[in-house]
Amino acid sequence: MRGSHTGLTASLLSAYRSTEASYAVLKFMESFCLISAVCGMVGNGIVLWYLGFRIRRNHFTVYILNLAAADFGYLLCIAVETVQYLMQFNVGVQFGLFLFLDLFMYGTGLYLLTAISIERCLSVVCPIWCRTHRPKHLSGTISGSLWALSLLLNTLGYVLCTVRRSDGSCRLLLIAIGALDFLFCTPLMLLFSLTLFLRVKCSSQKLQTGRLFTVIMLTILFFLIFAVPLGILIFFDFLGYKFLYSPEIGFVLSCVNSSLNPVIYFLVGSYRERRIKFTLRLAFQRAFEDSADDKEERESHNTKTVSS
Repeated sequence: MRGSHTGLTASLLSAYRSTEASYAVLKFMESFCLISAVCGMVGNGIVLWYLGFRIRRNHFTVYILNLAAADFGYLLCIAVETVQYLMQFNVGVQFGLFLFLDLFMYGTGLYLLTAISIERCLSVVCPIWCRTHRPKHLSGTISGSLWALSLLLNTLGYVLCTVRRSDGSCRLLLIAIGALDFLFCTPLMLLFSLTLFLRVKCSSQKLQTGRLFTVIMLTILFFLIFAVPLGILIFFDFLGYKFLYSPEIGFVLSCVNSSLNPVIYFLVGSYRERRIKFTLRLAFQRAFEDSADDKEERESHNTKTVSS
């Protein structure tokens, strides 16, 4: 009897230690995510300030501006959720609301990156057609439409999966969103990004792509590495397939991705710059405007200014 009691005590102690270790790992992950989110909000806030008020925008920086807004909103939601978790607040239905706000910002970022990869590829492969036939406000129209699409899908998800829970409808909607994200948008992003990369690197003619090409390639690469796992893990989690520390690992990786984008812009813009007084504004301007199209636009603008 004593031996069985000792065995039971050892088993309970082992389970307690395992639970304590798991909680410690989760707390570390949440703390890291919070620090990353705060740093990322500062970085994306700076990008929003410069692209919104200090730097002349072009049709690509309109997408980057919207992407920074989506990253900022995503990191803000993550930071609020993380503080609630670490302070052990009882948030109830708020968790579902914040989860779908996360997915709203996440989906918007995915759709914007898909649009960026498609438009940049077309501008390099068919430059004359894009210059002559592209509508002036196309970037703003597409960005607004993608925000609306993501909002619609995730509002339906929040209603069907949380407010008026309907397991069948919720499951079908999540499958549709997962198919849109990972069977349509992600392969499309990969296809056009790879086409753009091969067109630039394997062309017999030396194409003047500028630093924007590097910014787009790095942003999409890091998104595929750090952000795509979150959507996949959440999708499997909703369908009932549980993995260890899932989807917490996905949230940590996606926090890193959203926080890295401003760093990418700055490093690409300041690469090989030897001036002592080198500002953030100049770095972002070089990263986003130093392309062949922008050079032609600036030369045309300067010519008009001189003639007038």
